[in-house]
This record gives sequence, C-alpha cells and structure tokens, in this order.
Amino acid sequence: MSARAPAIGRAALERAFRVALRELDVASRVEQALPRAWLGRTVRVIAVGKVAPAMAAAAFACLGRAIEQCLVVAPDGTSVVETEAAAGRAGIAERLTVVRASHPLPDARSVRAGVACLATARSAERTSFVVLVSGGASALACAPSARVTLRTKRAISRAMLDSGASVQQINVVRKHLSVLKGGGLARVAAPNPVLTIVVSDVIGGSAADVGSGPSVPDASTVGEARRLLRAYAPSFAGVRLSETFRASKEDARRLRAKVVLSPEDLPRAVGRVLTAAGLSVRVLPPSQASAEELATEYAALARRASRAGTLPRAFVRVAEPSVVVLSRGGKGGRSTHLAALVGRALGRALELAPTVRFATFATDGVDGGSGTAGAVVDGRFAARVDARLGVGALDRAIASFDTGPLHEAMKTAVFMAPTGQNLADLHVLVIA
Repeated sequence: MSARAPAIGRAALERAFRVALRELDVASRVEQALPRAWLGRTVRVIAVGKVAPAMAAAAFACLGRAIEQCLVVAPDGTSVVETEAAAGRAGIAERLTVVRASHPLPDARSVRAGVACLATARSAERTSFVVLVSGGASALACAPSARVTLRTKRAISRAMLDSGASVQQINVVRKHLSVLKGGGLARVAAPNPVLTIVVSDVIGGSAADVGSGPSVPDASTVGEARRLLRAYAPSFAGVRLSETFRASKEDARRLRAKVVLSPEDLPRAVGRVLTAAGLSVRVLPPSQASAEELATEYAALARRASRAGTLPRAFVRVAEPSVVVLSRGGKGGRSTHLAALVGRALGRALELAPTVRFATFATDGVDGGSGTAGAVVDGRFAARVDARLGVGALDRAIASFDTGPLHEAMKTAVFMAPTGQNLADLHVLVIA
C-alpha cells in the first residue's frame, strides 16, 4: 500500500518558496566571505544587481568605517531602506550613493551607472575594492565600447533575449560590447586588490558569468561572441566587438572572487520545507531546456507518478527555461509562459485533473514583463480557461507570449514585491 501524501495547496507552495528564500540569507553569506584581514584597509564598495542593496548592507555591517565610498546600483522597485539604515549604523551614510537603472534592457540611467562604477574604481589609490555582483547587473550598469551606441546595445540584447539563447551566451556577447563587463572594472582598478562576491542567478555559472563578470578576468573571445551573434542575432553579426580583460600573473594575485549563493541552493532549501510539511521530495537536476521541453517532461512525470501511486510526491527544480519570443506585443515571462504550457499539457491527460498542482516562481519576484511573480496551475487549468475565456484562448496567449493577463484573469497568477533575491526560477510539481 503506498503512502498517502498530505494535501498541499497553493498557499502552502507559496509559503515554502518564501521560507526557503529567507533561509538562504544573503547577509550572512556575504559577511562570511569578507576576510577579516580587509578590515584595517581603506575600502570602496561597488554593489550592482537585484541583490545589491542586501549585499551592500551586509558589507557595511562587516567593514564599517573602513568604507570610504560605496556605490549601489539597483533596479526600480527594490527597497534600499535597510541599506540606508545599515549605512547609518556604520557611520558612513554620507559615503553612500544609490543609483537606479533599468532591467532587463539598459537605459540612459544604466549608462550613467556604468560610468559611475568605472569612475569609482579609476579614481582610487592604495584602496581595496569589494565588488558585490548579482543577477541583473548586466543591464543595470552599462558602458558601451567604442562605436557601439546604447540603442544598438539594447537592440542586440533584445534580439538575444527573444532568441532562446542562454544567459551565458547572452553575457558572452555583452562582454565584448562593453568597457565595463568582461573584467573591465578589474582593469581600471589596477593595481589595487579587488575582492568580488557573487550571488549567482546563472545555473552552473562561475563568477565570470554573473552580471557579465565586470570585476573578474574573462576567457571568452571575440570569435566566440561573433559566432553567437550569427546564430542568435544575425542582423548584428557585423557589429564592432572589443577584447575583454585577460589577467596577467600579477593581476591574478590581486583579484579574488567567491560565489556565496547560487541557484542550486534553492531547490534543496525548498525541499527541506516541503519535507517538513510531510511530503516525500525529489530534487530534479537544474535545467536550461526550452519551456516546451520542460512542460512535456513535467506532464509525463506527473502521469507516471500518478499511475504508479509511489513516492516521491513532490518534485522540485531550479531552472532558467529558454523561450523563443515570436510576438513582442504580449505581457509574458518565463514563469507564466511555462505554467500555461504545463497547464495545457496536464489538461490532455484527464485522469490527472484532480491530482496535480504545478507552481513556478521568479525568485526575484518579477517574471519578465508579465506583471506577476509566476503562477500556480493544476490539471483542470486548461478546461477552466476554455470555459471562462473560450476555446482557443490558452493557445492564443501562449503563441503571443501574453500569459501574464491570462493568469490574472484565471486567478492563477502569483503576486509579490521584489524579494531581494535572484536565483533563477523555481519549479514545484506536486501529486496530491
């Protein structure tokens, strides 16, 4: 006789997500990565990304008055209240500058932020640098290389994002269009030591992959970037590209980097929460497969688990699905798009309708342009869409990448404020 899994509803899944994010405490990770030997030095802190405010606050608590200057570059909507409070407690409030910029595409503010980052590094003598990098930094701080305009860089970024290219591939191209990325910040900070602390949003990524690696050496080549442009943005294959920073032996001694939190940490944390709730949990390998491939996999997995009547009853994964966007007019994101695909796939197996629930969350609280943080669907989702919005509405929303309004109308959308974290997307499949 198989074990009976407890009922896990939408509220429980959202709670598991939030509890896991709190467990993965950014502040403690950053503080542990700051070596005590740095405390007696004069330090400049540059923090860029969606997690920049939390990372900077931790650095303030640890380094205190040793900080002579701090620049924080964060997206609109992300709170900096605690960052400013931490600067006040450390006695360095007047040394803090907060800059807002655009994501996922750079804007004029992003260029100003990029210039500010380079100026902060370039003007220092006998100073140590702590560079705090997290997902979103590539768009938030932008310094186009010679003969590349912001308009061109935005167009290339949009083409690559819509093409289904992975974040690693997109960032290789970004590095070779910039004087900041691909180690550009490390180059201008020479000969000063630079410690880079990273909260990664890149599955299987290194410090050089996150935020396009502004403060670490880069191994990618112009030829590699050119091949990626030909494959994913062919109309820009002839754009002028620049070499990135390759560290000498002397540079290597002054540069250090540490990834303190990564996407792979998240499903384990969620799994612990769900296990405590009474579920048997299996953590699936991370994935960057296409949204269509993942939807097919989840439906097949649900079908097998339901028919077998065996444990585990919850499957958890961190992923960054690739999505090819053929229509730019819709309001969609990876999470809402995948949830719609999974809901449609589950609906084709009627026996799954009452037994399966699938949740997908954008860990930063912002799922692309969908206006949501993700969605939670079950096996009856497709039938309910047909009944409420008409036959074909689900297919049209998927085709036009307009799944945010679809989930809002069906009350399956998840809403939350920016979380202060950014660890790719979380997927949870539960067989009740």
